[in-house]
Amino acid sequence: MNSGLFLLRPGKGAYMAKTFNIIKRRDLLSGEKKAVCFAYGDDVQAEEKVLRKLNASRRQEEEVLYDFCYGEKMQMHLLPGLSDQTVRELSRFKYNTAYVVCKRTKKGDEVLYLSLLKDSALRFKASIPSAVLTVKGKSIANPNYFVKELRLCL
Repeated sequence: MNSGLFLLRPGKGAYMAKTFNIIKRRDLLSGEKKAVCFAYGDDVQAEEKVLRKLNASRRQEEEVLYDFCYGEKMQMHLLPGLSDQTVRELSRFKYNTAYVVCKRTKKGDEVLYLSLLKDSALRFKASIPSAVLTVKGKSIANPNYFVKELRLCL
C-alpha cells in the first residue's frame, strides 16, 4: 500500500519520510498552547480544512475560551535498529495514535519528538539530560518533560 513511507538513517534509527503537523489547543485567555492531536497534510487547503473542522466542533460557549492552531511540523520516528523488512511492514498500516515528548513551558507544551511507538518516545525522554533532576542525592523525573498520546485528526 504505502511502501516507502519510512526511511532509515544509519545510526539514527527509522523515521517516517512524511511530515506531520502537531495541532495545539490555544487558550484564548492565557495564550497557553497544549498539544492535542496530529495530522498529515502538506498542502495548505488540507491544513485549513482540519482546523475548520476542529474549530467547528467546539460548543458555542467554548468559542470564547479556546481555539485550535498548528504547532510544530515533525517527522515521526521509530525505534532504532529496525530491519528494512519490519519498516516496510509497519508502513502498510495507518496508525491512529502517536506519542510525543513534550516540554512544559510558560506558554504551553513544546513538542520535542514525535514517535509511532511509546517505547521510542520514552527512550528519547530518558536521553534528555534535563529530564532527570537530582534532589537530595536521588534522581527523580523532571515533571516538565512528559510523554503524551496524540490521536490522528483527519
